[in-house]
Amino acid sequence: MIDSIISETAEIYGICSFDRVKESLIQCRKIKLIPENSQSVIVMLFPYLLDGSYADSDISKYAVVRDYHIVIEEALGKTVEKLKASYPDEKFAAFTDNSPIPEVKAAVLSGLGVKGKNGLLINKKYGSWVFIGEIVTTLKLKCSNSAESYCLGCDKCVRSCPTSAIKADGVNKAICLSDITQRKGELSQTERNLIAESGCAWGCDICQNICPMNANAVVAPFAGFRDGASFSASLDGDISDRAYAWRGKKVIERNLHIINKKEG
Repeated sequence: MIDSIISETAEIYGICSFDRVKESLIQCRKIKLIPENSQSVIVMLFPYLLDGSYADSDISKYAVVRDYHIVIEEALGKTVEKLKASYPDEKFAAFTDNSPIPEVKAAVLSGLGVKGKNGLLINKKYGSWVFIGEIVTTLKLKCSNSAESYCLGCDKCVRSCPTSAIKADGVNKAICLSDITQRKGELSQTERNLIAESGCAWGCDICQNICPMNANAVVAPFAGFRDGASFSASLDGDISDRAYAWRGKKVIERNLHIINKKEG
């Protein structure tokens, strides 16, 4: 029964034991929502790559579609309600992005892909163009039993990173271009130059674009991402359903100004 419920939400999903991730929990506010005596983590993937050219886009691919927090939280919420109805004696809690669960680790342990040197999950079918959502439950489920594994190790992402943020021991977020585009306040001239040269006002896809494991990624976006896409940052009207809205308009306006000033 549980497989049919989950498959209604996500085509690709896996399960790992909560015990395998509980020592790596992220200390965020939502950690208190994890049910007591949790046994399993149901991990689901939501592909977002669209059919069409991103050549003229001024935002990262993940920001082209509707805000994934809204889309995935809605999908997971419906799934949790169905699970609660089917298993009234069990507890369920859904998370995405701002999650106490180390999402990539949980996804790898659930057999959903490998971890790239850029820290992202790379799925065999959809590449790294996926969002991750998870449901933690007291229900004891059969696990996918996958060992933690890593990418090809070709180092193309390492060499292509404009700030050399990708290291052997992980990503240095302090100098990651994607992180720089999301910072509030004044940027250094070096940071402004990086944004101008990238032409991207929000995020960075360089390491993903160069990854050979993304070369044949299937284009089949989750239903919630098929409508409402915008390949350029839009600041007119309501932007509450955009991934860059959480920082407010000033940050994205600043970045667009930096890019437009260079082009002008």
